[in-house]
Amino acid sequence: MDATNNFNSSIVQLLAGLHQFEVIAACVLYSLGFIGNFFALIVFSSLSDFRKISTGVLFLLMTISNFFHLWTLTTESVGALGYQLYPHVFFQCRLNPFVKNVSRAMSTSCSICIALDRLLRSETKMPMRSKFICTRRNVCKLAILLLIIFCLFWSFYLFPLSTQDRLTHSCYYNQSETYYFFLAKVNIPMRAVFFCAIPVIIMAAANGRMLYNIRQSHLRITHGQTRNTVSQITRRVSNTSRSAVDQMLLYLMIANVGVFIITQVPFHFYAVMHVYFDYLNGYIHLMIYATLLLWSSIYFGVAFYLYCLASPLFRKKFIEILKKIVHYTNICRQAN
Repeated sequence: MDATNNFNSSIVQLLAGLHQFEVIAACVLYSLGFIGNFFALIVFSSLSDFRKISTGVLFLLMTISNFFHLWTLTTESVGALGYQLYPHVFFQCRLNPFVKNVSRAMSTSCSICIALDRLLRSETKMPMRSKFICTRRNVCKLAILLLIIFCLFWSFYLFPLSTQDRLTHSCYYNQSETYYFFLAKVNIPMRAVFFCAIPVIIMAAANGRMLYNIRQSHLRITHGQTRNTVSQITRRVSNTSRSAVDQMLLYLMIANVGVFIITQVPFHFYAVMHVYFDYLNGYIHLMIYATLLLWSSIYFGVAFYLYCLASPLFRKKFIEILKKIVHYTNICRQAN
């Protein structure tokens, strides 16, 4: 009996230590994510060619959505440490989940649109049609429409059906059995299907088709060089800037899709399937869920660092911005 009690006590202490580690790791991760998203916005905004195309606008919107999503996750992590950023139950248990789900949906939708946008641009059979479809104006219209739809759908989080524990400040959604059933049995599986499974299929298929189109285009260019070398060189020189931006977008999109699949699939899979794991007690389930949630949140904060590794143009532009910041800082110091 004593050995069993000692073993259970060790397990509890281990899980408690793991919980503290997860909370601290989350705070560090989210802080780095805020910094990365801030620099990504600066780099994207400073590229004039990038802002002129629909894909660039989508990357900007996705970065903004990631910023809001990280903020909601940060408030939850800070709350787990015992500090409440929101003084009222409405902000912590209603508005925060509402913004978290809307921002996640917007970020995922932007990722899908980026993949489809680049796919349409790579299709040689419809170059003129893609110019009319893939425009900044259409992107803005679609973003506004999706934002309205997501806000209307997840407006149920704003209903006064959630409560907050006065001691732990934890949020509870079991005041209404119907409401709790909808959240646990309908909302979570539906979110996994529409914002994980379907996006993964669409982005993987779009990436595969786009890479095939690029390969076919390279083969045609190689074949045509033997007949029209001079005109090909002239065309390359005139489109150097655009080609560099297109190459950067290709690297960014592939990196974005890869990280999305790696980070989002495990979390959504467990969120749906954990009800079948009867051998897990409540505390262990919460620890696994928190760990996978932390893993999935990497996607919303690692983009900037991934872009720096994947794209030489993005990295070059960021270094130029850093040099300007250091230069202006030195000028201000000398003036003082």
